[in-house]
Amino acid sequence: MGLRLVAEWKGIWGMSHGRSGGRRVRRVTSLLAVLALLLAGCGGSRDTPTPGATPAPSPTTATAAAASPTPASAPSPAASGEPIEVEALWYGVDASGPIGGTSSVRVRVQENPGQGLRVGFFESEVGGSGDQWRAAGWMAVITASLLLGKDPSHYEFSFDVAGRIDGPSAGGLMTVAVLAGYLGDTIRPDVTMTGTINPDGTIGPVGGIPHKLEGAAQAGKTLVLVPGGQRYDTDARAGQAVDVVEVGKRLDVEVQLVSDIYAAYRLLTGSELPQLPDGGQRPAFPPRAFDKLRASAITWISRYQQDRSRFTAQPAEVQEYHADTILEADRYAGEADSALTQGQAAVAYQYALYAATLAKVGAQAAEFDTIYLTQGIDPLIERLNAASAAELRMAATLERLKAESPRTATDAVALMDAYSNLAVAQGMIVEAQVVIQDLLDNPEATEDDLLNAIYLASYNYANADIYLDLALDSLSTGTGFGTSPAPDSALLTAMAETLRRGGEANLRYFETLVINPWAEEHGIHPEVAKYYFMNYDSDYLNAVASSAGVTNLAGAMSEPAQVAQLTLGSALAAYSASAALVAKYYSLGAQLDEYASVVGYERSSALADMLDLADRRASDLLRVVAEEEPVPSLYYYEAGRILRQGDPADQLVALNYYWQSAILSQLVGVFAGTVGQE
Repeated sequence: MGLRLVAEWKGIWGMSHGRSGGRRVRRVTSLLAVLALLLAGCGGSRDTPTPGATPAPSPTTATAAAASPTPASAPSPAASGEPIEVEALWYGVDASGPIGGTSSVRVRVQENPGQGLRVGFFESEVGGSGDQWRAAGWMAVITASLLLGKDPSHYEFSFDVAGRIDGPSAGGLMTVAVLAGYLGDTIRPDVTMTGTINPDGTIGPVGGIPHKLEGAAQAGKTLVLVPGGQRYDTDARAGQAVDVVEVGKRLDVEVQLVSDIYAAYRLLTGSELPQLPDGGQRPAFPPRAFDKLRASAITWISRYQQDRSRFTAQPAEVQEYHADTILEADRYAGEADSALTQGQAAVAYQYALYAATLAKVGAQAAEFDTIYLTQGIDPLIERLNAASAAELRMAATLERLKAESPRTATDAVALMDAYSNLAVAQGMIVEAQVVIQDLLDNPEATEDDLLNAIYLASYNYANADIYLDLALDSLSTGTGFGTSPAPDSALLTAMAETLRRGGEANLRYFETLVINPWAEEHGIHPEVAKYYFMNYDSDYLNAVASSAGVTNLAGAMSEPAQVAQLTLGSALAAYSASAALVAKYYSLGAQLDEYASVVGYERSSALADMLDLADRRASDLLRVVAEEEPVPSLYYYEAGRILRQGDPADQLVALNYYWQSAILSQLVGVFAGTVGQE
């Protein structure tokens, strides 16, 4: 089960902050001492080294420790080792205005048995490729490996760039090149493409297509592939949208729209990618799973009602300040009730979860306001201490998951999903501790600083509590289904290491694409910019929390299979959340309001196409693994189908859920042997 944090920070403590008045610096020093005791009781700070942590790969050449070998029955594939030649398109601006061009890239896939996953980047110019390009290379390796069901730790990959290039828009082309390296195909010299690569193998929108076509024409290309849904793109020189097919005709270049990696591969190589096995009908929820989901939805509605009552017990002026949050909770509760009436268990669960989360955060903020307005700041420390009880629940929930032994492939994926929520919960707790520690490290802290820390830390603790419940829900709802035996720890570890690198690459992708330029524009340190983004963007917070959570939890686990399940779950959470970030800020051009909430997209038609394609891909994979009763995949798919009908923010969540459904089905298929593996 997953969650978009529908109640984001957005100045939720603004009422009490605005009314602090003359008490701004009152007794801060002594209260910091109390907070120090609280942090000590929570189990340390962010600077504590953790066993099992894995350093990030170096910027130019990265080597990963060898994962446990895959099962002996899996034959070793034979990559040709021959370089794959491609021309990557780019777009930029110089003194004369917008320009487009190409950069030659050689991609090589070589066998590397027993040496671990290696990805290298080579340049003919100093600084010829940037962080975004390297992240795109990693994503190409991970996506191609998942599409073919291969373990990349048996290979060495290299990307050799002639000239200068950066950016994510060659992700689709690089993925085709890696696939061709795996399969021994070649790429037509007269064809190239532009487009990002999504986790499910669909092609994402990019910018600057009219100018990239000019560069392609200059390089002698006769066919250029562009993302499906982008028949029109902005000509930066003319300042208006143009028909890219017509632009291509004027340049003697044929332009074709491609929606997924299968179509792109066919046109670039003249060969077909291995297709999914034929599947039957898309499965429905097994009756037991339906009943469990329905019961869980009713439980979340009950929690919403309890917190709603807590909220209405607060003074009228406090209620007025947080009314929008509670009204949103009421709306989702109504949607949940309606879904229950219509027998839509997955949708009811999702909306009930949203309602309960909003009510919990709104009630907690209102209670904090009331305490501050009536009693001052001192009692807030005790209230924060109560919120930190999530620490104790974390230990108990971890033990519950460690005691679980998956019986089937579907059980293994459900347990992985539970661990993904546990990792986010642990990450939220770490973030709460960081907030308190940062305050303790600030000798000039004012009462405003203290209030901010208390409210933000309590918010993170509250959401950690929610994610712990989600972990238990994933376990109770998703296990007990399927027939194929659970995978052994070797295969789990291999897949975990693959997805972990995908999550890391995607997160770096987003940070170099969005956060670092934003930090430079505003003259602040990138780490400060990351802090801002975590407070205002739940996808980024989830991705960072997942990575932080697995680092902290891995040291408490001794069994390789448990560590693999944890790593696999947290990597999936980080992978899908960070992919949503790239789609949101780059591919789709999200339009934000003053609270950083999505209110629209520059490429709304592209989003509609992406949702259609993601739906189709997830549905196809569900059909392939139907006999395994893939409850977690079904949940994300059904929730995505309904959320795509909602507001712009809901639609982005739907896209993310489709991707999660597809990846979970793919993993079930690999574990069960119905989706290819080496």
